[in-house]
Amino acid sequence: MKYKIYITDYNFNSIEEIKDTLSAFDCEFIDLQTKDENTLLKSLSDADGIIVQYSKITPKILDAMTKCKVISRLGIGVDMVDTKYAASKGILVCNVPNYCIDEVADHTLALILSIARKIIHLNNSVKKGIWDAIGVSKPIFNLKKQVLGIIGFGKIPQNLYAKVKQIFGDVIVFDPYVSKDIIEKYDINLVTFYNILRSSDIIVILCPLTDETKYLFDINQFNLMKKNSFIVNTSRGAIINTTSLYYALKNNLIAGASLDVLEQEPPGIDNELLKFENTIITPHIAYYSEESLSELKRLAALNVIKVLKGETPVNVINL
Repeated sequence: MKYKIYITDYNFNSIEEIKDTLSAFDCEFIDLQTKDENTLLKSLSDADGIIVQYSKITPKILDAMTKCKVISRLGIGVDMVDTKYAASKGILVCNVPNYCIDEVADHTLALILSIARKIIHLNNSVKKGIWDAIGVSKPIFNLKKQVLGIIGFGKIPQNLYAKVKQIFGDVIVFDPYVSKDIIEKYDINLVTFYNILRSSDIIVILCPLTDETKYLFDINQFNLMKKNSFIVNTSRGAIINTTSLYYALKNNLIAGASLDVLEQEPPGIDNELLKFENTIITPHIAYYSEESLSELKRLAALNVIKVLKGETPVNVINL
């Protein structure tokens, strides 16, 4: 009997790499393209494996999947899956941790430089007929005299670190789980979270979303930051409390924000963050290049195949 492999949802124009990878495996592939919990409950009961991008895989859905052996995430983060409950059901949750490292690091750097040099604001001013070299942009500071703070030090921030340490006067890092070997390898200046908040001119969020990091940045944290500081987030939207960020921007607690991720994606047209000139928002695109997408789709499918064949998958996060 053929294995049944489902893909719940995706935002790609094509999933040919997934189909091609699975074509050599004796399976039936079903494309659901839904995030609706009721539809998933009805459809996934006979799944041997699933591939998911953004659909929430709740305990209720996990209970319904009585045959499932593997959930493979089209991405790095797995916050849309209840991984502990999946483990209790004997379901491996896999991801693709090594794709898009360059892409996210490069996009993060672009957001850092764009907000620090006020590129978007200046561009918009010129297009409105305002040619003002200093008045529109003031103040801009010399990055060699500024401190960049990085939250998290996994593979993406490690990639970014090699680039930004040549640009900023100092780069400090907060990550309570980073190993001694990594600290020594990169010779990083590891500091406390409080020190990141108080000392950084720009703070970059590159940690995963967990129960511990949800709303890591709330009103108390914004009150501790420098008034001329910026925050950059290319990780997960819920690490920042949106209401608190809005308050911080409106009341000049910080100087601005560069965001590739939001709590609600896409944002509603009435989202207050869209109204600020000192805020840059890109549509959760940091991971994207043609090469990274192709690799992601291939490896996500390969995770499922390997688990169902009894082999070691690309990466498991809930063993």
